[in-house]
Amino acid sequence: MNFKKSDCGFSLIELSVVISVLSILSAISFSVYIEIREKAIDVLVKTSMLNSFRECKTSILIGDKVQVYTLDLGLNETNSFYQFYQKYDYQLSDDGTIPPTILGNCIGPLGPHKIGVIKIKGQNRYGELWINLETGEKEEKGGLTWN
Repeated sequence: MNFKKSDCGFSLIELSVVISVLSILSAISFSVYIEIREKAIDVLVKTSMLNSFRECKTSILIGDKVQVYTLDLGLNETNSFYQFYQKYDYQLSDDGTIPPTILGNCIGPLGPHKIGVIKIKGQNRYGELWINLETGEKEEKGGLTWN
């Protein structure tokens, strides 16, 4: 049997070049995937916060006794990027304590709640977004924007 050199397949150098090119392409595509995923999560969180405001506004307008919103905020899928917070402007009671607030209520004992998120990973880390559940007033901090 006579084998010609051209019948022996790929050389080690050719295989190394192909594997190197594929490695570079996969590294680039993975970083692009992470960036697209983060942008989608940003949009999801903003949309969820606006939907919570709409739920509260609807609940207030129809006269529900206790106005509530859904505590989803898109964070079930995005908890590695954001932390959720709820606060309200309060004054200390006469005995020096802060009145309790209940998650999911639009209005607390001293007025409307604000809900917000703080980004804990990715671009604009430690940026914040807040929305007042009664007025819809929006706040931005640390590079995160509502647009």
